[in-house]
Amino acid sequence: MKKYDASSIRNVCLISHGGVGKTTLLEAACFTAGATSKMGKVTAGSSNFDTRADEKERKMTITTHIGFCEWMGNKINFLDTPGFLDYLGEARSALKVTETAIVLIDAVDGIQVGTELVSRYVDEVEIDKLFFVNSMDKESADFDRILSIIRDTYGSSAAALTIPIGAGADFKGVIDLVAKEAFEYTREGNGSPKKIDVPADMKDKVETFRLALMESVAETDEELMNRYFENGELTDEELRLGLAKSVLAGSVFPVLAGSAVLNMGVDQLLTKIVNLCPAASSRAEIEVIENDEQKKIPCKEDGPALSFVFKTISEEHLGELNLVRVFSGKIATGNELQNIGRQSIERIGNMYFIRGKERRDTTEVGAGDIAGLLKLKDTHTNDSLVDKSVKYKIAPVIFPEPLVRVAVSAKVKGDEDKIAVGIAKLNEEDKGFTYKYHTDIHQSILSAMGDIQLEVILDNLKNRFKVEVERKSPKISYRETITKPVKYVEYTHKKQSGGAGQYARVFIDLEPVARGSGYEFWDKIVGGVIDQPLRPSVDKGIRAKLEEGIIAGYPIVDIKVSLVDGKTHPVDSKDVAFQIAGREVFKKAFEMAAPVLLEPVVELKVSVPPEYTGDIMGDLSSRRGKIGGMEQTGKLENITAKVPEVEVQNYSSSLRSLTQGRGFYSKAFSHYEQVPAEQAKKIIESYKAEAAGD
Repeated sequence: MKKYDASSIRNVCLISHGGVGKTTLLEAACFTAGATSKMGKVTAGSSNFDTRADEKERKMTITTHIGFCEWMGNKINFLDTPGFLDYLGEARSALKVTETAIVLIDAVDGIQVGTELVSRYVDEVEIDKLFFVNSMDKESADFDRILSIIRDTYGSSAAALTIPIGAGADFKGVIDLVAKEAFEYTREGNGSPKKIDVPADMKDKVETFRLALMESVAETDEELMNRYFENGELTDEELRLGLAKSVLAGSVFPVLAGSAVLNMGVDQLLTKIVNLCPAASSRAEIEVIENDEQKKIPCKEDGPALSFVFKTISEEHLGELNLVRVFSGKIATGNELQNIGRQSIERIGNMYFIRGKERRDTTEVGAGDIAGLLKLKDTHTNDSLVDKSVKYKIAPVIFPEPLVRVAVSAKVKGDEDKIAVGIAKLNEEDKGFTYKYHTDIHQSILSAMGDIQLEVILDNLKNRFKVEVERKSPKISYRETITKPVKYVEYTHKKQSGGAGQYARVFIDLEPVARGSGYEFWDKIVGGVIDQPLRPSVDKGIRAKLEEGIIAGYPIVDIKVSLVDGKTHPVDSKDVAFQIAGREVFKKAFEMAAPVLLEPVVELKVSVPPEYTGDIMGDLSSRRGKIGGMEQTGKLENITAKVPEVEVQNYSSSLRSLTQGRGFYSKAFSHYEQVPAEQAKKIIESYKAEAAGD
């Protein structure tokens, strides 16, 4: 395979709501370019890219796939990301290593919620956008209406470069507005069009759209604007050069039309990617971390090797395949590179350029390119592989906080290790979920972005790792504390059993401290009423009780214990006696100090179209939420609220229902606050009933 330098490489990320046709577009692009011999179909389970068993079964992309093709002497690397909202983290990773986002818009449904969401990520990373209005063959397809929606949502910088000839069953081709050329396609053909005359009934429309394109381009450059006003139009050359410059500057977003499933207009997209989208060499710098400080360093083709692992794939018969983008220098077979985050050295072995399941061997990957590295010892997603002279690593991808939680346990006793191994391998492939055992609630919690992601994880545990789990609602991580101080509380521990006895007498003061302070132990013994070596034993006994809880079995927080007095026995006082005395005097004092339960409160940030604001605020208030503020960003209203965690256990489905799927949210732990008395009573009674049953 020909070697390409960074100026001849285009890295593009396909993004949109699920079901808009990203994978089908990748199929069509590779087939049109001659990179594949046939065009697979997602619906038939014959896709060259959605090859996992669960993807075929669900007929949806679950993980990012790579494809590449060669077009007009350039290499185009495509990253096809999942469109389902549960897998938004995949788009974050892909956008980090590409220079252009191709945003697919359905020609009937327009901009859907998943597209809105992931477009925010595109804006965050500040890369170029190109819109492809897909499915022009659908009944009720309307390019003009969709273009208007795109411009209304993303601004007047969105400008049509191709427009469709016909729509629905009458869709037969596209017109290039820059070249003023029309192309007709064979449905489900090889993507090569026949040049035809611009239809007579479309000539006025072509002129109207072309003038709109000229205006968009002229507005980006003062000199072009002056020429446009002077002459009433731009020359073909001025339009072509101005367009290329403005697209690279991110001041014009091209809009193209076509049908991926019928392979119509896809060649025009490939040509525009090569002619207009930024090359990999345009990446001037990359954000890195050195000694815990963030900075930017230049990307140089002749610089030291600097590459980033943005995805890990677990291949059943091959092992782990790490997908990397080389930002600077090059990596070659036999190189020894340092994984700077893990302080280890990796020797580079097998390397591949990847197209779905196809692997093309290579011995070198240059700056700007994307490839797969096989069987590295200890390298994972978000790691950097760099030259030994380099002292920094590339800033990692920050994945969205998982929103849906479920407690899982093994159906068969003894399968806990199988679950842990399976989850670890699945988490290598999908960093969008977390799995952790929580000691305070004694549950293993699987947290994901949504219900579909949870189902996929549990199905994979069953099918790939042969282990089944039971699902339960997760318990809430309540805490216990006190609300008033108590003084000079006493407890005496005596034990005589015929042999060596046990004796300890202790007095403590107990008082509440500021929320978040935790636990404080003060030794205020004056004189030698308790021997110095035995005083820490009191603290040790109290700490044991802190973990167990007293009124409802939850950890105790935000208290201060002062050991103020006591008594020892010359023979029977020992460590274990003072531990027991410490535990029991603390329990006695705690019950006297008006104990209460605390509940975790989370900060929700909810983004919805303005028409749903009233319903959302009413719903949050009904969940004991305290509205913190509202702020409009673009077309969305952002509502901030602090809500008890127990009230938002199933918030995803509620928000989806209230906003017809157009709302989204994030959440983060905020603080603990007292549980209302009536609810606290129910929690305590439930704990006592459960304890009595045990």
